[in-house]
Amino acid sequence: MTDTTTPNSRSLVVKFLGPLVPLGSAGFGVWLLFSGRYVYRPGRSNAVLVLLPPDVYIAGAFFIFLGLLVAAIGMSGKRSWWLFYVGLTGSLLGFSVEAWRQIAGLAVYG
Repeated sequence: MTDTTTPNSRSLVVKFLGPLVPLGSAGFGVWLLFSGRYVYRPGRSNAVLVLLPPDVYIAGAFFIFLGLLVAAIGMSGKRSWWLFYVGLTGSLLGFSVEAWRQIAGLAVYG
């Protein structure tokens, strides 16, 4: 049995489904920014937690920067380093600001 694939060919998952991960993360972040609220149902109970602005805007920016960070993994060259550093800085900043707001009790819930 001979293998007809070339060494440079990429699988279907890497070629078509791989880019959906950063696009999905960034799309979720854009949706959070434009909708202005996020409804979360923790656990198996009927409890509902609604995250309101400005916390949902911080979370939206976090997911956009996380999408940039994940996109940098699949790239090469100078653009990948730019995306990596911007994504890492933005996601760490967004995470730390939101964590500080949660710990300090400043988070806005509805």
